[in-house]
Amino acid sequence: MILYCILSSLINTIASLILGVTVYSKNPRDPRSRTFAWMTVTVAAWSGLYFCWQLAPDAATALMFCRWFSAPAIVIPVCYFHFSTRLIGEKHDREVLAGYGLAAVFMVLSFTPWVVRGVGPRMMFPFWPQPGPVYPLYLAQFFYFFLRSWLLLQGAYRRASFLRRNQLRYVLWHTVIGFIGGATNYLLWYGVPVPPVGNLLVSLYMIGVGYAVVRFRLMEVDLLLARMVAYGVIVLVLSSIVPLFVTLIQLLPIPNMGELNWVLLLLASFIVTVLLFWWVPPLRRHVDRLLEQRVLGEKLADRARLRQLATQISSIQDEESIFSVAAQSVAEALSVSRVSVFIRSEFETHYSRRAFVGQPGTPGELLWLGDDSPLIRLVQATRRGVLLDELEHDVTEVERQYFSELRRTQAFELVVPIFADTYFYGFLAMGAREAGAMYTEIDFSLLETIGLQIGLNLRSRQLERQANQAEKLISLGTLAAGLAHELRNPLVSIQTFSALLKEHGHEPEFHEEFGAIMQRDVGRIASIVENVAAFAENSTVPFARVKIEEVIAGVAEIVRPELLRTGVQFQVDAPGGLPPVHGNYSQLLQVFLNLLQNAIHALEGRADGRITVTVEVWAADVPKPMLDITVSDNGAGIEPTLLPRVFEPFTTTKSTGDHHGKRGMGLGLAIVKRIVQSHQGEIEVTSEVGRGTTFHLYLPCHPNS
Repeated sequence: MILYCILSSLINTIASLILGVTVYSKNPRDPRSRTFAWMTVTVAAWSGLYFCWQLAPDAATALMFCRWFSAPAIVIPVCYFHFSTRLIGEKHDREVLAGYGLAAVFMVLSFTPWVVRGVGPRMMFPFWPQPGPVYPLYLAQFFYFFLRSWLLLQGAYRRASFLRRNQLRYVLWHTVIGFIGGATNYLLWYGVPVPPVGNLLVSLYMIGVGYAVVRFRLMEVDLLLARMVAYGVIVLVLSSIVPLFVTLIQLLPIPNMGELNWVLLLLASFIVTVLLFWWVPPLRRHVDRLLEQRVLGEKLADRARLRQLATQISSIQDEESIFSVAAQSVAEALSVSRVSVFIRSEFETHYSRRAFVGQPGTPGELLWLGDDSPLIRLVQATRRGVLLDELEHDVTEVERQYFSELRRTQAFELVVPIFADTYFYGFLAMGAREAGAMYTEIDFSLLETIGLQIGLNLRSRQLERQANQAEKLISLGTLAAGLAHELRNPLVSIQTFSALLKEHGHEPEFHEEFGAIMQRDVGRIASIVENVAAFAENSTVPFARVKIEEVIAGVAEIVRPELLRTGVQFQVDAPGGLPPVHGNYSQLLQVFLNLLQNAIHALEGRADGRITVTVEVWAADVPKPMLDITVSDNGAGIEPTLLPRVFEPFTTTKSTGDHHGKRGMGLGLAIVKRIVQSHQGEIEVTSEVGRGTTFHLYLPCHPNS
């Protein structure tokens, strides 16, 4: 028991100092933090002097330390009462001052025989303190402030709700644990044969109350307790190895074996074991992993689902699907009654609800929020998840009423921001969890990761839209210049003949020539408009599994008359059983029709003209299999200066004066590239003057099934 008292008082001292510094550093301006830190100082002083008393070698030294540790012990109940009033937000300044005044008197008397009369043997303790005549008054003060604190906390607990209520319940239970543990020190003073078995509970009390002060939301209490028990058992087992080994050595007949100080040996072994356990992360991680699997069980699967959701969001294409999938997954993984997603797009002035899971609330269901909302300002400023119940002491009265109204009418309990870099897009709003479960620190981290992933996805799509818009503006400029050039020739001829109509209108030959030119040029203008519309077309078309060999065969039938007229040879080299392409048959038909017609026009007049189409599956160094389709001709080729621009609108190697159908406009390859890209593919071109041109198309394919 003496060893237990030594170790427990040492642990209490270290734990109190660490907790005091931690809580105070979190928020030094908060009166709750300051009063708790002050209380930890008094507990640390009492425990440290208690430790020295247990190691005292004689009665005089033991009496000195008994009187010294009695002084801070007298202040502890008053400090705790002071802290309790700050925690619940009530003022009892007169009672606090009276308590400190009475404690000061007792502290002065503690250095005299009035409080500690002397020391003597009690059970296994050789120097246990003996009470003086004033000691009963100190005990009365101790229990008065303990009961007073308990009643204040109990009253606040009954009035509180949700997380605030949980915080106070946490403090109340640890108060009972700590004061019962500390009170076991007083029984032996009056001869009751009960040793101070609850000494170590003081550390548990300080840890529990300190955590509740720093953070209202709780970690899994069952996991925390399991860790404490497991860590304690491991440390005790490991720290007993060295003393056991020394004991076995002493049993051996070794001469000149001196006496060992068992207290110092056990203390040193305990301290070294604690430090080693703390400084060996693999051992601690292994213990934590086993405890999590045993204690948490289903919660680990739910958290794994949230982690998977954070990864899944980046691959979802549709924004509305992102919001609905996120809301549904969060609601199911955390058993949340209501989840809403509020987003503001680039052109909106407010945050509107884009996804919702759960039963609708009151008739005044919240559908949007403006920038002036206190909730929006708070989440934008913190950029972290916010529990509305934690804001009771940290906001103004008006804001407190606003947040209370949100909780009452909309069931908002937790709000998580959605942002990327400096861009704030909105937030996730969660209601209460089922069965009164609390949101933990791990839940916060996972939800904040999901919010960040949604924000990054929205930001990437925003940048993509801006890039597309810039590309459209550039294309529009090119299109306007090309249109001006293409329309100028037919309009000039129409204008010229219209001006001559008055002068030569009576001549039949003129009428015949004018009519032919008008039909030709109007047809030309109609062709230009048709091609521009095809290039600018941005509507979605249905996609299905398309066999590329069927597309090529269909195109071959269409161009067969031209092949026969020009004498161009056509050859297709494709293996059987090619995997299908996910695409639109008509659009792919247009792609190969344009490429083959361009090749035929380039070979017109050549006796040895030849077009070759080859198809093969390309599966190397790509995420998914691709069809590599080449369309080659042995024509005149393309000039090197023109080659980089062949896919731009109105870029052509043909004369713009060629008015036969669609030839010479320079929109065919631009349309081809747009269609290929809409099929998630790519197109490239290589050419050599005098030797021909080859187009490479890469289209993603699907395995045959």
